[in-house]
Amino acid sequence: MGRAPTDYGLRVIHEDRLIAREIDELTGLCKGAILDGSINQTEAQGIMAWLDTHTHCLDTWPASVLYDRLRGMLADGALDSDEEHDLLGLLTEFATPESTRGAVSSALPIDQPAPPITIVGHSFCFTGVFDFGTRAKCEQAVSDRGGIAATGITKKLHYLVIGNIGSEFWKHSTFGTKIAKAVEYRDAGAPLVIVSERHWVGHL
Repeated sequence: MGRAPTDYGLRVIHEDRLIAREIDELTGLCKGAILDGSINQTEAQGIMAWLDTHTHCLDTWPASVLYDRLRGMLADGALDSDEEHDLLGLLTEFATPESTRGAVSSALPIDQPAPPITIVGHSFCFTGVFDFGTRAKCEQAVSDRGGIAATGITKKLHYLVIGNIGSEFWKHSTFGTKIAKAVEYRDAGAPLVIVSERHWVGHL
């Protein structure tokens, strides 16, 4: 016969079940916030308030990812249009069935076939939400390797990198402003390349 769980074991099981229920609650909150296909300041602050009162969940995905990203977005007290779009993509990822997460949408205007990436002396702009970390971390990775971190889309930009997280979202909506502008310049003949985060990471 198997041994009965100890008091400690029962407590761990209870805590795990409690966290699982609360993560389900967070997922439901995220789904509710994006039902209308958008996310606003009030909804973002509501999710942040939930996270602040459930700190015991912050080591568990997706709370572990959402807390740091959302805290950074709200640090200045307001969501700009890029942050709203990024947050919508992130919440959409959380609401997506696990079996389909992480796949870059074939509807994205990524260059095919994906070209080799040269970092030294070349400029990179980032849009979306990244498995690699914050956009600041992505920009630092480029700078550390002799590349140039760009904050916006220009005709002289070499690469626009689209984050893995939330990429499925773009299949069902208009592209973010950075992607739309990059496509416009690329299609007009600018030497600008659009690549996925996964392809970019493979060249670091």
